[in-house]
Amino acid sequence: MGLACSNIRLLTLTARKADCEHGLSIDSMRKMALTREQSNLTKEYYSRLQAKNIAYYDNGKYNKINYNYLMGYGANYTAITNGNKPLKGENSMILTDFKGQVVLSDAYAKAITAVLGSSAMNSQGRGGTFSTEEIPKILAELVPGHSPEEFETVMNNGSITSSYEAEGVGQLTGDKTGTETTVDNSQSGTDLIQKLVDFYLPIFKAAAANGWTTEYNNEMKLNDNYVSDALVSGSFQLATVNEDGNYNPDTSLTYFVTAGLVESRTDSDVREEVTAWYNAEKERITEKENWIDIDMDNLSTELEAIKTEIQSVKTLIDDAISSVFDWGSS
Repeated sequence: MGLACSNIRLLTLTARKADCEHGLSIDSMRKMALTREQSNLTKEYYSRLQAKNIAYYDNGKYNKINYNYLMGYGANYTAITNGNKPLKGENSMILTDFKGQVVLSDAYAKAITAVLGSSAMNSQGRGGTFSTEEIPKILAELVPGHSPEEFETVMNNGSITSSYEAEGVGQLTGDKTGTETTVDNSQSGTDLIQKLVDFYLPIFKAAAANGWTTEYNNEMKLNDNYVSDALVSGSFQLATVNEDGNYNPDTSLTYFVTAGLVESRTDSDVREEVTAWYNAEKERITEKENWIDIDMDNLSTELEAIKTEIQSVKTLIDDAISSVFDWGSS
């Protein structure tokens, strides 16, 4: 009975010994994987530290380039006329993708398709070239309250005729006199439309000559860094547009940086953010490694104990077998 129990105990210990050795082998491979992860993390950290971003200077600080700065605030044209939002200093500088098509907001695309028809944009959100004669109509769609004729007049260096009726006010008392007077606001009306034309015309001339796309709008909405990162990678490009809507040659990103229209820089705030991310990831890896070390220590201790007990059980078995043979020989 003792011999049978000892054999069962030996089998159980041997199975557990195999489990411990397997666990140590798995832990060893996990530690090797963590070493590779730590190495890759360090490489990515230093890569991020050296990464550039494209920025503009406004309100006393550098800001990452975004679509609104380069191309306007969609249908919010008051931002352009009132100057209450940061905008590029060079109207002829526009944003294109790597295919040379102008990157347009949904509001701009809606204005184009309202004039040209829904077929002007395909299922991928891209549109082809069109006649520049349609631009005054497109601008009138984009900026309600102004007619295509007004835009066309200003585009041809003319002035619009505009006036409105107002109630007279006494200059000394400030009281309303009850009389109506006609106010000529032709100059202010022309100036307002001229600001819109100056900003929008290069964008839509380029779209008319080279085609346009809304393919990236979702990504730009979800990721504030999308435009800056795409300019660095080359997926997006900056271009200057001439009177015909064609791009001037030899205008790489370096050209716009050298001209002072944009900045290529490493933001200290980003460096701090990247360092915080790196430290958090390193701490996560360290915690995993500490857990594995503890598990390996426990398995090693258990394995040594099992080996000792196996040796003890084997001695018992050998003694039991020897006693049987000794009994038979006597």
